[in-house]
Amino acid sequence: MRIARIRALTVLCALALVAGLITFWAIRNDSQTSAAADCPPGAVEIKTAPIPKPEEIELVVLNGTDRDGLAEQAAVQLEDRGFIVTETGDADEDYDGTALVYYGPDQYAAGLHAHAYFYQGHDAFDLDWGDKPITVVLGDDFAEVRSASDARQSFAQGGIGEAPKGTCTVE
Repeated sequence: MRIARIRALTVLCALALVAGLITFWAIRNDSQTSAAADCPPGAVEIKTAPIPKPEEIELVVLNGTDRDGLAEQAAVQLEDRGFIVTETGDADEDYDGTALVYYGPDQYAAGLHAHAYFYQGHDAFDLDWGDKPITVVLGDDFAEVRSASDARQSFAQGGIGEAPKGTCTVE
């Protein structure tokens, strides 16, 4: 009985040593730890993951039309889908399209997620956006905010896509 215990203990120690060596090798060769090294000089890093939930995204909704109450109507629909609308109002200029979603590097994943809620909307990524909130300007073609399931499907089909010029993605 004693030899069987020694043999079992020896096998267990050998397995623990192999597991430790494999773990050390995996950590040492992990490509995620050096993602910033792949960015060209002067490029702005943008996080593409994790994609925030609507409950984590703050929006400003502006009316870019002469239709009264459009921003408030869209704000209610966005809040029903879980977004946090911090402000509504009128845009400085009229917009002819459906919706224009402005965001910067700090809100990249959130901006793309919010953009998915607007049929034929356009995103307006701006490297100089700073820490301003994501801003949605509604246009003449705006009818309603997409349902959560339609937005998820749209986002899944479009995905993150290529990083904008002057940026590099990190997760």
